[in-house]
Amino acid sequence: MGSETRDLQGPLMMAAAVMTIPLADAIAKWLAAELSVGEIAALRFVFQSLFLLPFFAAFRHRHGFRAVFLLLGGLMAAAMLFLFWGLKHLPLANNIALFFVEPLILVVFSRLFLGERVTRRRWVGVSVGLLGALLILRPNWSVHGLAALLPVAAAGAYAAYLTATRAFVTTRDHREALVLQFWVGLAAAGVMGAFLLVGQLPGWSIARLAQPDAGHWGLLALNGAIAAVVHVLVVMAFARSDASILAPLQYLEIFGATLLGWWVFGELPDMLTVAGAVIIVAAGIYVVREKSVASQPVAD
Repeated sequence: MGSETRDLQGPLMMAAAVMTIPLADAIAKWLAAELSVGEIAALRFVFQSLFLLPFFAAFRHRHGFRAVFLLLGGLMAAAMLFLFWGLKHLPLANNIALFFVEPLILVVFSRLFLGERVTRRRWVGVSVGLLGALLILRPNWSVHGLAALLPVAAAGAYAAYLTATRAFVTTRDHREALVLQFWVGLAAAGVMGAFLLVGQLPGWSIARLAQPDAGHWGLLALNGAIAAVVHVLVVMAFARSDASILAPLQYLEIFGATLLGWWVFGELPDMLTVAGAVIIVAAGIYVVREKSVASQPVAD
């Protein structure tokens, strides 16, 4: 019984994480009505790093700052900026559904930049998933124009972040993973701070600086706290379960986003968005499962 309970801990933690993170996205979307997306993203990383500080204090001797963290932080900052920028224009569920082409883009990047072998079945999964993305893009493009591509850009930046992480970060210690998240969050905050300084030009509304009021500060802190809790839950989940078991659970985020979009913003996805999301989820799970099978010895 004890073993069965432990087997469930990882999936339950992962499910809790991915069902919680849409709350942070909803807060960002709410704040974007009054603050710039650049300011929201920068302060999210600041608060996220502050809430991860205890883990850094406990394990800092295991993982010091490295120059590559600036690259990782820059890619993470770009992903968050594009994601929040998309949230400003698109419904919450549509934005998250389009973002989930990321695992499929990651397959392409792994082949191009890491030289990983990609089977024909995986290419099929990628192609089908991109078809689902096009289904979602079709109505959003007609309403929002180029803004419909922002979550796809976020997915590309995050896939690049994961690719760079695979290439440069070799640690498998989950305590070090928490310290890594602290450093990357801090680097991302620095990159976003530089972006905000450079972006104080006419017409750069995404980098406009405003003085948050007490309510804004509370929501910004909550946003960072949620992000930190999610990172901790994900790290703890991967310490208890295999990636092949946990990866498909990330698609629960789409359902959480749909529920919050309806409850907070009165948004409901249209049928093309629902159909596209189903296709993306199916393709993503297909790719993850195929990768898991491919990593095992096969007797022909």
